Amino acid sequence: MGLDIAAYEGLTKNDSLKFVDGDVFNQQHEIVDIPDNALIAFINPAFPDRARDIEDRCIYNAVDRFSFKAGSYSGYNRWREMLAKLAGYPETRLQINGTEQSQHAFGAWIATAGPFWELINFSDNEGIIGTSASKKLSADFATFDDAARAVGEAEFYQLFQLWQRAFDMAARDGAVNFV
Repeated sequence: MGLDIAAYEGLTKNDSLKFVDGDVFNQQHEIVDIPDNALIAFINPAFPDRARDIEDRCIYNAVDRFSFKAGSYSGYNRWREMLAKLAGYPETRLQINGTEQSQHAFGAWIATAGPFWELINFSDNEGIIGTSASKKLSADFATFDDAARAVGEAEFYQLFQLWQRAFDMAARDGAVNFV
């Protein structure tokens, strides 16, 4: 298991399809398959501000779609920790499941804004980041590209580039979906 990411560009709401109880229905109330390049939006209730421009449980058609594997959940969290350190968040100590831990990502979790904040301080397994937050994140990735390359870890930078591509797409009336 791991974190899969899908980025969408040019979303338009599909009012001819409805998502109800796990199925997609057409206007004749028949169950149908979701179209290619379509998104069923599930807004993470812990982070509704990340998708202000998306309606929960609505179906959207996209002009373009791109997907990638962000790694195992633990691998993604290691990458996210490196991103938090790159962004300059302070190493912060927190109690997690009864154990005191120290991470830069925790510094982002207690912050209210900053580089990559909308991504670092987000679920590691489900939810959607809409256009507005994606525009900001796209700019963050562009600003930190040289610094990310200079980290000197090929795997980190390769994943950095995939995320950058995802948020660049989503910044054009799209979204990034965590599944």
